[in-house]
Amino acid sequence: MLAALPVAGLPALPRIARAAWPERPIRIIVTFPGGTQTDILTRLYSAQLSQRLGQPVVIDNRGGGQGQIGIRAALSAPADGHTLVMVGVSTGASAPHMIKDLSYDPRRDLVPISMIAEAPYLFACDPRLPVHSLPELIAYAKARPGQLNFGHGAPSRQIVGLLMARQAGIEVVDVAYRGQPEALNDTISGRLSFTISDLGDALVQAREGRVRALAVSTATRSALAPEIPPVADTLPGFSMSVWFMLAGAAGTPPEVVRRLNGELATILADPELRARLAPQGLEVRSLEPARLAEFLADEIENWGRVVRTLGITPQ
Repeated sequence: MLAALPVAGLPALPRIARAAWPERPIRIIVTFPGGTQTDILTRLYSAQLSQRLGQPVVIDNRGGGQGQIGIRAALSAPADGHTLVMVGVSTGASAPHMIKDLSYDPRRDLVPISMIAEAPYLFACDPRLPVHSLPELIAYAKARPGQLNFGHGAPSRQIVGLLMARQAGIEVVDVAYRGQPEALNDTISGRLSFTISDLGDALVQAREGRVRALAVSTATRSALAPEIPPVADTLPGFSMSVWFMLAGAAGTPPEVVRRLNGELATILADPELRARLAPQGLEVRSLEPARLAEFLADEIENWGRVVRTLGITPQ
């Protein structure tokens, strides 16, 4: 009988409202161990994010598998905005070209939410080596083909090191580590000739004389360490940097993405936060929300071009 009634005669039925977001703690997965630059950056902005969202923000370190373990953990959670993941160059741009049978596709499986920061890579060497600049390191390596090694804690750093070696015409052995702190420690101890580190990871060690800073990877000097010359002064055109982006799993509601993007824009504009990022070698990087997915796609293509140039075989 009810079905036979005219629709216009029925009272308006209330819509089933979606629960307000966030309705429980937010988890941000960091795909590298504690103490790495990605971890430190996430912890620096998460406190303010928690205050603005009115929910705890929990940092979940899921290192290993070159970032795959953390990415998979984020993708296996409900795409409701309560589990997010920090994505960087290694997991977001170089992984599709460096890891055979990668278990995710950044463009398909991730939704970029907000660019957070960027930083140069730092070339730092064992201070016992008789070199004080990148040109001197190159000359020293040319006289000893295959005798020098360099360590890296992520695929992107491997690419940066091999690209420098290719352009400089030197033969070096690359050594992979689970995380950058281990590679930096082995450079300090003399087990490695040099390492490619995030600027913040090694700058304090360099200023204390435990490693020797040789060059930054960006095209120009960093305002955070203007005393260190860029690789481009020695190898014209060389320019590589690391960036950090907050992302969610594909299917994260658009209204959640917009809310997070807006809150982070406010947080990252805070001069006090910017001052706290500076000792880590990090500079806030802003990007229009509409450009985020395009930026990620461009970076995947750019890093792929370098990998193909170097002839690196995915492992």
